Amino acid sequence: MKRKKSIDIIASEAAFETLATFETLEQLNQSVRKYKENYELNKTEIAVLDILHRFSAKYKGVSFLCKNKIGELISKSRRTIIRVCKRLETLGIIRQHEMKRSKDMQQTSNAIVIQPIVTQEERENVTPLKQNPSKTNNQNTKVRTPAPIKPSWIPSAFYEYLAYHFDSIRDIESYWRIVHAITYRMSNLTTEDKIEIGIESFNALKSKRRKLNKPIAYFVGAVKRKARQQYVINLSDEGFVVS
Repeated sequence: MKRKKSIDIIASEAAFETLATFETLEQLNQSVRKYKENYELNKTEIAVLDILHRFSAKYKGVSFLCKNKIGELISKSRRTIIRVCKRLETLGIIRQHEMKRSKDMQQTSNAIVIQPIVTQEERENVTPLKQNPSKTNNQNTKVRTPAPIKPSWIPSAFYEYLAYHFDSIRDIESYWRIVHAITYRMSNLTTEDKIEIGIESFNALKSKRRKLNKPIAYFVGAVKRKARQQYVINLSDEGFVVS
């Protein structure tokens, strides 16, 4: 049996102050505004982001509303809010921290932290994480830049995420083609669902510590598993009983 991950952060003012990601409200406002301008977010995702923004003024960037309360505020189910927060976290817009109460050390609502937006200039000056030390020196360091113009059939969120891992459009196309081929008959999956499935499957692939002989095959398997899980979740949300 897999051991449950321990929760280390105790909900307190000191913890919320430590988690704060902005020095001023203007910085927070600007990041939220840029996220809504630069990312293809649907109405529900924007509504959730707006709620998090509204309730993160005291500890700049940090809110601690429970999923049920967020759902009440925008008239959506708790399950929908969980899914939206998961997608916003996948996109790097928020980060969720599990918290526990000080009085009984039991789990309480997550702290949801809006992340500062990273500018294009900052991204282009980031050195790749994986380098061969024997081939790297201060004068010859390769900087990964986004791939060229995006093909219109690939969703922007998926393309932008993989563009910082690949220099070739063909590589990005091959990964999205897999996602599309596996999910196109699953009629209850939205484009946002498919993007999330693709990015999460790619992250699962990249997280493997050992080198895979067939990374594409691993990605295909991950997409199939996650697509099936999301398909069943959506059926449940639509009122179907899944056995």
